[in-house]
Amino acid sequence: MNLRDKMKKLLYIYNPMSGQKTIGSHLSEIVEYFSKNSYFPTVYATQKANDAREKVKEFAKDYQEILVSGGDGTLDEVVSGLLKSQEKSIIGYIPTGSTNDFSRSLKIPTDIKKATKLAVKGEVMDIDVGQFNSKFFTYVAAFGSIAQVSYETDQSMKNIFGRFAYLLEGVKTVSNLKAYKAKISVDDEVFEGEFIHFMATNSVSVGGFNNFYKKNIGLDDGVFEAALIKKPKGLIELNQIIDGLRSKKENDNVIFRSGSVFKVESDEKIDWTLDGDFGGSYKKSEIKVLNRAVKMRCGFAKNSKELLSNKKMIDKRL
Repeated sequence: MNLRDKMKKLLYIYNPMSGQKTIGSHLSEIVEYFSKNSYFPTVYATQKANDAREKVKEFAKDYQEILVSGGDGTLDEVVSGLLKSQEKSIIGYIPTGSTNDFSRSLKIPTDIKKATKLAVKGEVMDIDVGQFNSKFFTYVAAFGSIAQVSYETDQSMKNIFGRFAYLLEGVKTVSNLKAYKAKISVDDEVFEGEFIHFMATNSVSVGGFNNFYKKNIGLDDGVFEAALIKKPKGLIELNQIIDGLRSKKENDNVIFRSGSVFKVESDEKIDWTLDGDFGGSYKKSEIKVLNRAVKMRCGFAKNSKELLSNKKMIDKRL
């Protein structure tokens, strides 16, 4: 076997603008690590929005593995580009964005050296992704004021106040809280009313807020977790929503469900967020869970349950 046969082809796409733009100072050591581990990388820096999606869609057929450095939006582009290409390349991820929600679910550390090792040596796991109408997303589809604010809130403030309830604390000062009159179905169960927030997610972290649900999130179980929040009629109900989010307990205005198909219908167009980026405006939307749709390298685990409970083992091996 000659050297050409031993080398594995790798497409490495990085977003030079993500996060604090720190990836540039690490490029040399990242590429050197690939070479030392028998990879022959093609390196590409994204030039504009949707660039990663288009490049992966066009070139995935030529590569056994695709590695991406960037934030949640860049990862979203790579995943959706791969799905559109219908190829089965393995995705590795070095999170370098500001929020890095999905990396928490995959047990990928933000330390670039450790993440680089996982990107080529981590266990390969089949991951669920979402389809939103004709688009794809990696870990969350949402609408409402909370979805918008979560990505605009400074991380230090999230750390101080903690969890998703912080967002509703800020709502107390908002005079015109936007609500949508909608019919929302989760599989065969239907909810109607005025909603200030809806979210279907496959992540332990959304908008930088961790542990939103009491139960473990299964990354390969074929279901996403949903949160539906109805418009409060006054301060008392607003406080009930805040308490429900803090305690993760349902009440008249906070509903938690799991499902594989979600439908939202409204008389007016609803602005959606997909993986932290604008996903379009629609009167009718359908979300489907695509079970085990892509292969990703992640924390050392054989399945979703083990993946969510093995941080100590990851740290030891890295």
